[in-house]
Amino acid sequence: MKCFKHNATEAVAICAYCGRALCSACIQSPTAPRIVCSTECGAAWARQAQGIETLLQRSLRSAQASTAYCYLGAGLSAGGAIVAWFMLPSPFLILFAAGCALVLLLSGIWYGRASRKSHP
Repeated sequence: MKCFKHNATEAVAICAYCGRALCSACIQSPTAPRIVCSTECGAAWARQAQGIETLLQRSLRSAQASTAYCYLGAGLSAGGAIVAWFMLPSPFLILFAAGCALVLLLSGIWYGRASRKSHP
């Protein structure tokens, strides 16, 4: 593959943002974590990385909120099952409320584990 600026020179790298082939003379900073062909590509790469970080942080907060709501729903459903046990002799209602409590509890555990995982 040839360099996008110098057609006679072999490329040694590829821009991390736009994918253009670069020769050793076109590489701006060979020690950078990501090789880019221009300052525009470098700025765009930084914006993209910041956007991904923002999305990850929002996803983390969403998982934490879902954990709390699942535990709250599990507690309310378990309370409903207990009330149904003593006040309403309906096996369907008791089993339904208890099943909902179990599913919500397991969902809360799953969301809680997901919200504690770290990203690289």
